[in-house]
Amino acid sequence: MKFRSARSIVLCSLAVMLAAPATGVTIKKWVDENGVTHYGTSIPPQYVDQAHEELNERGFSIKRVDRAKTPEEIARERELEALRREQQRIVEEQRARDRILLNLYRTEDDLILVRNGKLAQIDAQIRLKKAHIEQLRRQLSKWQAQAAARERKGLKPTAKQQENLRNIQQQMENTYAGIVEREADKKRITAQYQRELDRFRQLKQGFRANSPGDVEPARKQPRIIPVDGTVVCRDSSQCDRLWPLAKEWARQHATTPVEVVGERILVTRAARNPTDISLTVSRLKRSGVERIFLDLSCMNSVSGRDFCQRASVRDLPRQFVEAMQQHIEREDSASVGK
Repeated sequence: MKFRSARSIVLCSLAVMLAAPATGVTIKKWVDENGVTHYGTSIPPQYVDQAHEELNERGFSIKRVDRAKTPEEIARERELEALRREQQRIVEEQRARDRILLNLYRTEDDLILVRNGKLAQIDAQIRLKKAHIEQLRRQLSKWQAQAAARERKGLKPTAKQQENLRNIQQQMENTYAGIVEREADKKRITAQYQRELDRFRQLKQGFRANSPGDVEPARKQPRIIPVDGTVVCRDSSQCDRLWPLAKEWARQHATTPVEVVGERILVTRAARNPTDISLTVSRLKRSGVERIFLDLSCMNSVSGRDFCQRASVRDLPRQFVEAMQQHIEREDSASVGK
């Protein structure tokens, strides 16, 4: 009965207002908190912010006004709009990178040629560093032989001999660190150009970035890229525990006797026969990160280089890393079990 009565009042009100002479005043239609629809020439203040309509003299809706948004809704819409703008910016940046890629290279071969050129430059730098290592090893052998000769006479090495040994060991450590970093650069460049090659092929097939889903995901390079024969320590204490194991591993797998043992380096004698395996293990520290690096060398001859290319010899750096990792895993398991 109440609903029927309210409906009758609304209809009567509407009929009276529509029957009134047109004065140019629009009729407002709104709904109160009880769901009852009202009509009038003005909206009560408490309903101004609610959704309402404006009707013409014939009762047809000519305008709809949505309710005022809450502060939370306004903040949410602003956040959504900012997100859309950011997504569009990302798409535009990707399109710009794609245009540069197409402008730089005409064919896949052009891109591959540039990549190979950069890798060749790094290889040349690594060869120079390795040649420097060989020089240092010869100097190290010389000073070590002189120190050993004095020891056979019951004399300690002179201060100069000790200083020379320390200097050469430090130079070797620095040079090995440079080799490791250059090898990591090769891996970065190879991965970067593979991504660019894949993208170039897409673009040549007519692909175009139109949405964030078409944008290449950002690839964060790890701070330390794994390099063959390299073990990255979590901290100095872990390196302290691994270092004796690394030196022992090198002693067991080298076929030449140990020539020098320093605080941060162990060097076995240079290869003199085609089937000799000479190993150097060093403890490197650069940019706050400690690594243990195993280097392998064979006799500098055709037969020696061929021997070094055998799978059983080439696999030694991987075996070294696996042995160290197994020890780390055992440590981790033991610490979890406590």
